[in-house]
Amino acid sequence: MRGIVVSGVLLGAAIAMVTGWMVMDSRERVLRNTERELRNTALLLSRQFDRSFEALNIDQSETAASLEHTFPLAKSRTSHTLLSLKAAELGEFDLFGSDGALINTSRSWPVPPVQIGTDHNFQRWISDDERDEKQVEFVRDPVLGGWTLALVKRLRGPTKQTSGILTRTIPTAWHETLASSLALGSDATIAVFTSGGALVTRWPRFASSIGENYLNSDLEPLFGRVSTSRRIISPFDGSERIAAARALSKQPIVVVVSRSLDGALAAWWHELRTILSIALATGLAVAVVLFQLGRNIIRHQTDLRQRYSIAVDNMTQGLSLFDAEGRLLLHNRRYLEIYRLPADAVKPGLTGADLIALMVQAGHDPQLISRYSYLANNHRDTGRKFEVELEDGRTILVINEPIQGGGWVTTHEEVTERKRADSRIHHLAHFDELTGLPNRSSFRDHLGEALDVLEPGDRLALIYIDIDEFKIVNDTLGHPVGDQLLKSIAERLQGCVGANDYVARLGGDEFAVVTTDAGAVRELVSKLQRTLRDSFDCADDEVSLDASIGIALAPEHGAELDELIAKADLALYAAKSEGRHTYRFFIPDMDVKAKARHELATELKRAVAERDFELHFQPLVDLNSGTVAGCEALLRWKHPVRGFVSPAEFIPLAEDIGLIEELGEWVLDQACAIAVGWPATMTVAVNVSPIQFRRSTFPLKVAATLARTGLSADRLELEITEALLLQDTESTLAVLNQLRALGVKIALDDFGTGYSSLSYLHRFPIDKIKIDKSFVDTLTEEAGSAMIIRAIAKIAAAGHKTTLAEGVETAEQRELLRKLGCQQMQGYLFSPAIPSDALTRLIAGTETQTAPRRAPLRSL
Repeated sequence: MRGIVVSGVLLGAAIAMVTGWMVMDSRERVLRNTERELRNTALLLSRQFDRSFEALNIDQSETAASLEHTFPLAKSRTSHTLLSLKAAELGEFDLFGSDGALINTSRSWPVPPVQIGTDHNFQRWISDDERDEKQVEFVRDPVLGGWTLALVKRLRGPTKQTSGILTRTIPTAWHETLASSLALGSDATIAVFTSGGALVTRWPRFASSIGENYLNSDLEPLFGRVSTSRRIISPFDGSERIAAARALSKQPIVVVVSRSLDGALAAWWHELRTILSIALATGLAVAVVLFQLGRNIIRHQTDLRQRYSIAVDNMTQGLSLFDAEGRLLLHNRRYLEIYRLPADAVKPGLTGADLIALMVQAGHDPQLISRYSYLANNHRDTGRKFEVELEDGRTILVINEPIQGGGWVTTHEEVTERKRADSRIHHLAHFDELTGLPNRSSFRDHLGEALDVLEPGDRLALIYIDIDEFKIVNDTLGHPVGDQLLKSIAERLQGCVGANDYVARLGGDEFAVVTTDAGAVRELVSKLQRTLRDSFDCADDEVSLDASIGIALAPEHGAELDELIAKADLALYAAKSEGRHTYRFFIPDMDVKAKARHELATELKRAVAERDFELHFQPLVDLNSGTVAGCEALLRWKHPVRGFVSPAEFIPLAEDIGLIEELGEWVLDQACAIAVGWPATMTVAVNVSPIQFRRSTFPLKVAATLARTGLSADRLELEITEALLLQDTESTLAVLNQLRALGVKIALDDFGTGYSSLSYLHRFPIDKIKIDKSFVDTLTEEAGSAMIIRAIAKIAAAGHKTTLAEGVETAEQRELLRKLGCQQMQGYLFSPAIPSDALTRLIAGTETQTAPRRAPLRSL
């Protein structure tokens, strides 16, 4: 019931606050709308005045021009009629001579005798060469004497001397007519001031103040600005008003439009009554609802008491209730089960000491029970929860809560399994299960906290570590060995770092180290490399490893978490791109290269989707007969902006972003389709990515391509690299045997440059060995190159394999290769890689020749 009362008070206060806010907000909204309307009216009037003054200026200039040509006749009745017609209702014309005498006027005829030669305004009009004649002046009417706006134009005779002054006075009725046409309400006023603060006119009229200056009054903020609005005390009637002012664009005139505050708020008072009525109705409704709720609570209170005892005995938690004297009032069955107390011994009225004695009798540790009693008694009035670990391994969560009127209630819950599960979940969420190192999530949290506490002058190093060739070890020796290796790597990394450093496993074979000793990061990296290069003993297998390492420093390379991680990742990528087994610090150029690589990857995806490639073919020439034995298909990408992009640039990129299989299948299909049109003795060689080769479905795709294009299988050569033979040799051998069963030939590319092994030549079904260009380049200078080539040729011949030399550029190299036993060659000596149409012409040319067996080879 207390809660209901408090809720009612709070709701009433809330309704009052909301009502007050709505009242004030609606009042301010009305005032803002009024202010906006006044600003718009002032803008409208100023634009209308601007147009009117512009028309008056044009009219006066034309009138002055006509008078200048007929000035001697200006005193005539005809000139008076002309001035009267032009004046109409927009002001009177007065023509004065250079001596100040009134010559003619539009007002009346005959011309009254008026002389203003001594007036200081007239003297200024005659002599002031710098005055802007298009601007109105607020002066005394030179004929009638009252204040008025006037346009003053000098007349010049044939000698360009001033021959007279033409003035046009603008009556205040003209302003008032325009102002009275606007329906602004009975309390609205429109006033016209000069920019210096003098009142020109006001509607409703306030004739006694015409000509007075209000620059030092409450109106002062309205002058000197193009547009403004203020709340002011009117100097005319003393009322509080909302005023908006707008200066004319070409005249020293300010238009002021205002409304009284009471007039602007007239509609608001009606809205106020509506808001208050709604608020009172809402308050009354809340009061009725709360009253009914209170009655229902009282009605059901008895039922709740009856159900309480049933609920207590069926609780999953133990419950004990004590009075202010510390005597047991009630307990439930679960309480007895948790502490294994006899039901007949635990009775209401027992003290805490009695219960402790019963617990000791039940076999609980006396010291543990004493500590439990101490915690319970010292926090019975404040409320607290604590855990007690019993001697049998169970954990009990005890929660004390004081109750009204003295005493307290205690709940007892066995949380043994929950504690174990929470501990396990916490460990799995923050640590790598295999190595025990913090995982990626913990690593990010730690790095973020370390960056947040960096002080000026402090530095931090983030080291990314990627284990080189780990996948090969994992695939060849098995995943159990790989897991054991990862554990050993984690232990060695932890042994290298200091007490304040942090080691985490990010996933797979990637690790990270965070060190605050950035000055010694090179020494730490060298230590990490040395310990990783030491061989590992894993399940009787000795494994040697190395790592690629990327390093980013904070704050030099970034003070934000994601920024620093990205920089370390770029440095790691640079280390891997430069041959692995090394480390690299981040440099800004890496960021530029990464963005360029991303841009090239986007363009490559588009090119693959649109098949924006072409194939060139480099002939493979028989060294003995000089005939074209076949061609190697080489992929070319002509970018519309970059021109030809090197395959060495886009092929690795296609492998990294998962496009190489689609691209490789297109190359194979196009090469076979084109080769069908060649002579039957010619073969076509196609390079195959290791990624393609690892797919068990690759032989099926090759068979499908041969069937679709009609190319004979013995005319297709698939070129693979030595690196492929290192990875998963059993599956590689299975794929090679399936291809050989189709009749396809296998060529080993770049032999001698990688992990060359003679075991490849008898273990794997290889038909051709391609000798790398590096040996051919030094063939005529280094005897060692010739010996290597001769040995390869003899070994290949013994195994009935063809040898082909790459990069042959001179006739001398060709002759030496033939003598050393090589059977085929390719290179610029005969032809570079050329498009298929050029290749067709080349083949046709070689077929028509009837050269001897060792005829000189053609060079294009």
